[in-house]
Amino acid sequence: MTKNRFIFLVLSLAVFVYFDVDTMQGGYESFSIALLTFVFLDFLDNLGKKVVVLDIAVILAVFTWLVMPVIFYTYYTKADHLARIFYKYMPIPADDYFSFAVPGTLMMILGFKIRLAKLEIDAKPLEFRAKLDNFFRGKARVGFILIGISIFAGFFIKLVPASLGRIVGLMMHLGHVGVFYIFFSGHKHRIKILVGILILLLVQSIASGMFGELVYLMAIFYILIALYSKQQSLRRKLVITLAGLLVICLIQSVKRDYRKVAWVSGGDAGLFVELIANAATHPSSVLQKDILYNQAVRLNQGWLIAVTMDRVPRKFDFAYGETIWTSLAAAVIPRLFWPDKPEAGGKYNLKRFWGYNLVGYSMNIGPIGEAYANFGKTGGIIFMLFYGLFFNLILTSLLRWCEKRPSVLCWIPFLFFYAVVVETDIFTSVGSIMTSLMFMVVFIRLFKYFTKISL
Repeated sequence: MTKNRFIFLVLSLAVFVYFDVDTMQGGYESFSIALLTFVFLDFLDNLGKKVVVLDIAVILAVFTWLVMPVIFYTYYTKADHLARIFYKYMPIPADDYFSFAVPGTLMMILGFKIRLAKLEIDAKPLEFRAKLDNFFRGKARVGFILIGISIFAGFFIKLVPASLGRIVGLMMHLGHVGVFYIFFSGHKHRIKILVGILILLLVQSIASGMFGELVYLMAIFYILIALYSKQQSLRRKLVITLAGLLVICLIQSVKRDYRKVAWVSGGDAGLFVELIANAATHPSSVLQKDILYNQAVRLNQGWLIAVTMDRVPRKFDFAYGETIWTSLAAAVIPRLFWPDKPEAGGKYNLKRFWGYNLVGYSMNIGPIGEAYANFGKTGGIIFMLFYGLFFNLILTSLLRWCEKRPSVLCWIPFLFFYAVVVETDIFTSVGSIMTSLMFMVVFIRLFKYFTKISL
């Protein structure tokens, strides 16, 4: 155990004792808050030393599966008028929920963290960075080509049939790969280009009212740039990360009000800036229990998991692996050959396990909710270990590939775009990474065939 990790463990233990003794939270609840403290500090410590893309999923899981339910069991209970009106209180006892969610989350984290191979990027980081410099030097042109393909695909995304929509969508995301090619190439204007891409993403997000892609890419940019740049102190990483979280909180606090206008009258940058400025200068206007309720509901993935636990098997039978095998098959079989295969977005699972017809919006029970609905408590906990190992194996294999072809590092944001989202279903998370992997391999071969350039 490293010195920093020992310090983080002591701090997390202090957090546990404080909440367990001083605030009279239960053991599971106190452990959940302490666990968030530890995984967040561990993420900061590893930032710039390792590719910590899966750590994003860990933090999101602990926060939305464990910590947010603590808030609902404490404040937004059935006695709260808003929670009662909208039926968004936790429907099962806290011990019943946490006795599954806590070990299930820990098993997933274990699956993510088990060391499957000795990686050069971890063992010899300076040599790996030198290899990146040598490989990418003078290859900025490749990045501009990929960005051009991305822009070109964007003009056709709404014109192609649904069967080709996924492929064109993946081509649009090639711009994210291209940005890293330019950055790692040492291009003299690389910082300006990176800032320009982020500004463009911000403009697109303001126009659409959708900010998830922007937040994800900002996080991934920071992770890979920190890996490539001079090692930063823990304090500096903490300040930058907290500043980023503050921006995310501000966006989250105004997103609902902004969408009411943007989705009717179109995006309005002036209104967005005004709402952000008001939230930043008058925090009391958003930091009220009733106002925070809507934000809390959106962040509480635990409610969807708890409702699933309440209804399965009381109203609906366990699936015994049915949705898992269907997801794995759907991940590799194109819709062209399986026209009626399940759709992403939670519709299939909510119909199967809730008896609920989802229309017009997305809502999902998440991978841990689906694990319980298939295998129950014990089986679901064991399954989450293998779920974590699956993504660990893919990331480890990619990093091993990076040792021979450093450009693969640029594709990691492209490949893990949906995999780190813990509120989606297994079909979406597994299917997205498998489809993206197949697209990457085919695209690299076709690109070399037509351009004689090796990506």
